[in-house]
Amino acid sequence: MTMDPSLHVAPASGYLGAVVADLDLRVDLGPDTVNQLRELLRERLALFFPDQHLSPDEQLAFASQFGRVQPHPDRAEWVEGTDQKVVIVSPKGGVSSVWHCDYDEDFVPCAYSTLNMVMCADDGGGDTVFCSSQLIYDNLSENFRAFLRTLTAVHQNIGNTGRRRDVAEFPLVWLNPSTGRECLLYSSHHVVRFAELSQAESDLVIQHLKILTTRPEYCYRHHWSEGTIALWDNRAIQHYAVPDFAGDRMLYQVTLDA
Repeated sequence: MTMDPSLHVAPASGYLGAVVADLDLRVDLGPDTVNQLRELLRERLALFFPDQHLSPDEQLAFASQFGRVQPHPDRAEWVEGTDQKVVIVSPKGGVSSVWHCDYDEDFVPCAYSTLNMVMCADDGGGDTVFCSSQLIYDNLSENFRAFLRTLTAVHQNIGNTGRRRDVAEFPLVWLNPSTGRECLLYSSHHVVRFAELSQAESDLVIQHLKILTTRPEYCYRHHWSEGTIALWDNRAIQHYAVPDFAGDRMLYQVTLDA
């Protein structure tokens, strides 16, 4: 991919993530820059923009250049005046400290997620680990991929009481429209069984996928600095907030439909 030389891009890890520096997200990026970032997102799946310090309205404006911003009446806290579109993420534990992807109020995985680090923990903890379900799938044997293509994952709503439904079914393997590639549509915290298998058989597959999710070659651990914006393909990545900090930590979250 040929990038505009004015965009300063560096890999965040060997296969997953990229850091995009010296780009002001407070202004309209224009179609050429957005298209280049989309292409970079297809390749690296997660982008990190340091030193942005966006207000909630600026985060909404940035995110809306990549899709339709989703309201989240199912969540507990929002930034006032944002129509429930900017979610306040502050707890140490809870649903954030498990491997998961983000869902909308209809319990459908969001296309993209953004996080805005407003306040880091004083002790330096609170990293977020990202795992590529795309990389996991790409490195499976063809026979195992063929088996997984036959499965329908049953997702159980856990941790959010305001969603319109608590159970949803999606193919475990799907063609991700963001990348044009087959990928696992999988959330370790939410997938409880597969429709075609017994619970005991489902547990065997789930346990194997959970082991793969924790393998470091499929992951990138991001150490936050205040003002950093993260944007990632939520249907190809799971993430995990490391609960290794004391005191306060706050992020603003905005999610997108495709």
